[in-house]
Amino acid sequence: MDSDDEQQETSTVVATFATPRIPDPKLSPKLVTMLRPVVGYIYNDEQMSLKMSFEQAALLLEPDYNEETKVFRFLVNTKEVCRAVGEKNEAHSEAREKLVQIVRYYCYTVKKVKEYFTRRKIFYTRPPKAVLAESTETATKGKKLKEENIGFQMLQKQGWSGGGLGSGEDGIIEPITAMKRKGKQGLGTDNATEEAGETEEKVKIPLEAFYLVIQEYAGVNALYDLVFSSQFAREQVRKLREFAQSKKLQTQMVGQKKKKKLVISKPLTISEIMVGVLKGHSDLCAKYIVIPPASMADGAAT
Repeated sequence: MDSDDEQQETSTVVATFATPRIPDPKLSPKLVTMLRPVVGYIYNDEQMSLKMSFEQAALLLEPDYNEETKVFRFLVNTKEVCRAVGEKNEAHSEAREKLVQIVRYYCYTVKKVKEYFTRRKIFYTRPPKAVLAESTETATKGKKLKEENIGFQMLQKQGWSGGGLGSGEDGIIEPITAMKRKGKQGLGTDNATEEAGETEEKVKIPLEAFYLVIQEYAGVNALYDLVFSSQFAREQVRKLREFAQSKKLQTQMVGQKKKKKLVISKPLTISEIMVGVLKGHSDLCAKYIVIPPASMADGAAT
């Protein structure tokens, strides 16, 4: 179920560090100390999620606007951190920009530079390459998997005792059948042999097999993303998302409307991402960079 043609998705990006040049907001030492746990989170190029950044630092961020004085303030744990004057929308935008600059000056920032990074892209109509030859031979002869078979051993580790797959044991019992292919086109090629006057029936893998992949991913110490191709139907995606969420995994849909992919990730806090990048974890360095506080460039204490 892995793809060899996703080199751009599986190539590791080396995390880079660039300290921004930002004017000193000149906050009081007490405010600076209060803000120290904050790790800013930037996504969509330069858009910072202030809510996530402050919530994960266990700090209460509150907007406050006075209609009479036209003053918009951002309060952190009831203490004013910055303000702007004007009509509500304009003042809010100005104050928000000031707060973003304050975070970037005094705090570390994690910036997401890639939507996802995967070592396993999963297709609905492609059999696992590692067991393709073996499963084809087994299915052709109509034999059950033997105990020394790698797939058999993997299923046993997941709690399978020889019946049908699934919690109710009402899933498939026999191995997945791989269709014999004619022509010279490679596996997984769309419209493979149409020009040669030949047709091919695609192999469809039961949904239970993907549940096992998700369960395996949830139980290992891997920080790459699990990416399901856009071949999956909407109802299949819904079931996969529900199963992943039941395993405490994060899910999101990535891509354009007709080619959205389900991406499953490990739930990590911004601080955990930052530490992982700073330690050089390749899976995290492929998606994120860490930007030191601008105050470091000024030689100020953080």
